[in-house]
Amino acid sequence: MLINPNLKYYLNDGPTKGIIRIYNLRTDKSHLVISENIIEDSKKIRFQLDLGLYSNKDLQKDYSEIGLELFSIEPILYIEDEESLEALFEKAKSQLLSNNIDLY
Repeated sequence: MLINPNLKYYLNDGPTKGIIRIYNLRTDKSHLVISENIIEDSKKIRFQLDLGLYSNKDLQKDYSEIGLELFSIEPILYIEDEESLEALFEKAKSQLLSNNIDLY
C-alpha cells in the first residue's frame, strides 16, 4: 500500500512536502499532485473540486457527477531527508501503475 503509516507529516512544525492522491473509490482511478504543503493543498484541492474549478477536467467531471462521498483526498507519500518532489511523484505513479490503478 502506498500510504505511509508514519503520521509524521501531521506533526511537523512547518509545511510538509509530498504527494497527494485524489482517489475515485467508484472507478478506482487516481490523480497525483505534487505538494509543497500537504495540509493546505489538500484543503485547496477539496475547495476547487467543490466549486467545480479543478484543473483536471476529467477528474472534475467525475467528482461533480459522483460527489464527495466516493472520493478520497489524502497524502500518500511525503519527503524524507533530501528526496526531490519529482522523484517522489514518479515513485508514487510507478507504484499505482504497477498495481493496475488508472490515472486521470
